[in-house]
Amino acid sequence: MEASQIKATPASILCAVPEAASMIGRGETFIWGAIAEGKIEAVKSGKRTLVVVDSLRAYAASLPRVRAVREMSGR
Repeated sequence: MEASQIKATPASILCAVPEAASMIGRGETFIWGAIAEGKIEAVKSGKRTLVVVDSLRAYAASLPRVRAVREMSGR
């Protein structure tokens, strides 16, 4: 199996930018921006940029929670 075919798993320590985007339901452009803003951590391994999976978990945990909204009657 080629390295490009390996997908990140929940137990992964690092993952590629496309996998990071998939893990949190955002696009790659968002991931690059979040790295630039320091919201998500990344490291270099040779030419590759790898995202620290724990920083994805921390980012997700920092997001505001959605409050329950009552359904409107008649719909």
